[in-house]
Amino acid sequence: MLTPDDFDQRQQVEGFAQLVSEPNHPAYLPGGLGPDFRGQSAAATTHQWWRPMQSNEPDLVWLTAPVPLAVDTTFSFIGESSNHPENVFPMNQATLFANDERAITFDLGVRQRSLWMSGDWALEFIPKQVATTVDGYHRQFGMRGCCGIYRLAVPARALQAGQPLRLKVIIEPLRSNVITWFAVRRRSDALEVSTHSNAEQMQRLQDELIHLKRVVGNLARRSYAGLFPERLATEDVIVYTNGLAHVHVPDVIRLHNGDLLVAFREATEHLSNDGRIVMVRSSDGGKTWGERQVLVETPDTDERECALYQLRDGTVLANEWPNTYYDRDGYYLGVPTTHHVRQMGMYVGRSTDNGHTWTWPTKPFDPAPYHWAVSSERIVELPSGRLLMACYCGHESRRQWGSAIYCSDDKGVSWHYLATVADLPGKRLGEPALIETHSGRLICMMRNEDGLTYYESLSDDGGVTWSPARPSAVPGMSNPCSLVTLPDATVLCIYGARPREAAPYAPRDDVGGLYVVASYDEGETWDMAHARVIRDDFMNMDIGYPASIVMTDGRILVVYYFNMFGRFFIAGSFFRWEKP
Repeated sequence: MLTPDDFDQRQQVEGFAQLVSEPNHPAYLPGGLGPDFRGQSAAATTHQWWRPMQSNEPDLVWLTAPVPLAVDTTFSFIGESSNHPENVFPMNQATLFANDERAITFDLGVRQRSLWMSGDWALEFIPKQVATTVDGYHRQFGMRGCCGIYRLAVPARALQAGQPLRLKVIIEPLRSNVITWFAVRRRSDALEVSTHSNAEQMQRLQDELIHLKRVVGNLARRSYAGLFPERLATEDVIVYTNGLAHVHVPDVIRLHNGDLLVAFREATEHLSNDGRIVMVRSSDGGKTWGERQVLVETPDTDERECALYQLRDGTVLANEWPNTYYDRDGYYLGVPTTHHVRQMGMYVGRSTDNGHTWTWPTKPFDPAPYHWAVSSERIVELPSGRLLMACYCGHESRRQWGSAIYCSDDKGVSWHYLATVADLPGKRLGEPALIETHSGRLICMMRNEDGLTYYESLSDDGGVTWSPARPSAVPGMSNPCSLVTLPDATVLCIYGARPREAAPYAPRDDVGGLYVVASYDEGETWDMAHARVIRDDFMNMDIGYPASIVMTDGRILVVYYFNMFGRFFIAGSFFRWEKP
């Protein structure tokens, strides 16, 4: 068996010099890995698991530096593989080919120094930066894995003086159902040992230590929640999880018969072209939840978000929209495409049997005067019977969006534009929350992607006119909020905050969580001095999007999504609100 000394005594050559091909388009979203053990660097990966496999996809192939002599040689390159959860066995594998010769099959996701041998070939992995399921890094955006130096021992017979070696990695058929990938870092200085490379590694060690303290802090706050006076006493429940599926953006309603319905998107990933809208039901006040029911599913389409509402006559409405920003290969382009079966826009489905069966229109409603209009906010039914839907809307040629109200006077069958709440130059004010207070006032709170606080506007005439939109005191860049009116006329704003991995969100840039603040004057002011914590233990930015209702016993139920240990969850928290 080869020893580390055997690797060292051979001719040493850089194991990466030039990328030949990769199966993914790096220019499309989402792309890129997080930093390796020396900092941020470009990388090429095997097939992205969230896209359909295409028959003509190229393999992950690269060239080494040329070998000076045709002698036994050690090639060193920086590689990374997906983290495998700690209790998974057997580990998935990949095979390394050299000049199209099958050289070595090796394990992925290993965290310790490892050696694989096959005939006169050998591959050693020296870990430098490892991942675990508790780290909390996102599995699609800025992916993190087990990274280090791979040293490939190549026999002289496979080499030609002055020529590079052509390396290729193929993922073997999966032995365990976990997310699996391999990446080569596009660094041509894996052999470098210098003041500069040492400084890079020291900086990464410091970054990882800071992140570790964040993780420990999150877990400690979760374990000792009762010791923090600003944290509400909550009863937390898991509403839904399904293996490796990504689930997000839930909405919740309580039916006239007492059932609770929660609808949300389920897909392979946050950005993947296979989203479906599903729903679960509870008939015992949220203690247990039944099997999922698929509301909308269309091939090669990302059915994106859904909100629910039950009219006074018992009809249940679901407003939902498909995201058509994907090309035919499943890449997210960030702009609409036209080849999809369903047009992007708002579809309002209806059920007359408490959500057990549904009918859907074949086309979305007309967003004019805007080019597009979508919403994840539930409908508001006015005393007159008119229905209001708050949408965020955009113009075809402008990289900004605002919020507008659409209305229906036939119980949701048809919809038309009513009023613009906010459409400000240079601002992106979207994902509006809408509620009617006890006096009949309408409050609209809009996510502000260009600042730190929600924008707010008020209407006292049924949504026909709105006060000039202005920044509120409530932090609101990273998530839409949820508004709920209590029996005593208090209005609660429940909002999410994402940690700094995504952007400098308030209230803290190192904590992801859910918070609640009250208004005692129908949205004129918000009592931020007495804001309270619902949860503050979320590890990364893919969390939140709260939706809330008041239960018959006076408790508030807020549902939301989060991810931990490599899995995604729809969860709920019950709490009571007491005025300070």
